[in-house]
Amino acid sequence: MKVLVTGSSGRVGGAVAARLSLRHAVTGVDLKPGPLTTELTDIEDTSRLAALLPGTDAVVHTAALHVPDLAARSAADFRAVNVDATCRLLAAAGEAGVRRFVYTSTTSLYGDAMLPESGAAVWVTESLAPRPRDIYDETKLAAETACADAARAGLTCVALRMSRCFPEEPRLMAAYRLHRGVDAEDVAQAHELALAPELEGFAVFNVSAPTPFVEADCGRLFEDAASVILERFPWAASEFARRGWELPRMIDRVYVVERAIAELGYRPQHGFADWFGPPAR
Repeated sequence: MKVLVTGSSGRVGGAVAARLSLRHAVTGVDLKPGPLTTELTDIEDTSRLAALLPGTDAVVHTAALHVPDLAARSAADFRAVNVDATCRLLAAAGEAGVRRFVYTSTTSLYGDAMLPESGAAVWVTESLAPRPRDIYDETKLAAETACADAARAGLTCVALRMSRCFPEEPRLMAAYRLHRGVDAEDVAQAHELALAPELEGFAVFNVSAPTPFVEADCGRLFEDAASVILERFPWAASEFARRGWELPRMIDRVYVVERAIAELGYRPQHGFADWFGPPAR
């Protein structure tokens, strides 16, 4: 396939472009240079993007303003980049005969719906109604709505709601693999799977690391997460202690990827246990 990837110099876009380039012809688009960026172009430059689309089979749209941009960019900027530019790219893709559009969305858009209100962690499936809490959430949800509209007009669209993927404190990154974090390589895998020809219309999938928990654990996860973790991973206490870390005492949400596993064939390879490498357990 011929695939155009926006945001190809970024952490996620770069991982996606790298994976796709193993099997497909990739055109990478970004404002900044990168190993797989072939076009230095602003995603707001609709005419330039449109010129790249003829003969393209699929668009993977990772470029956006993100949470770190909230401090420096206005609400108008977020709407212009995350919503308006996405709408124009969708329209250009449809006009160019592109068959598939994969949109990199975020679990953040669930927003306040992820706040525990019944003394239990929130079991976050795609059926949880989003309650955006800031302009980032609002614009990512609006872009998904634009994808759904484009699908009704005939362009197959898939929105992938990915969880936390950016570098942060190692203790947090390890713990988040239990319930709300993901490796960029698994995100890239999901994007490649979303190009499958059998998908039609509009679909939304959570993309995160595989959780070892089940919905029945949610009460205990909120009250005493460490005990549940040790039931699944008895070695976790020593691994955390060796690093001077404490096991999480409370988990407030669990991102569920069962739909992606069942319908996309998603097989995340970087879970909680993998974070620690081959152990002497």
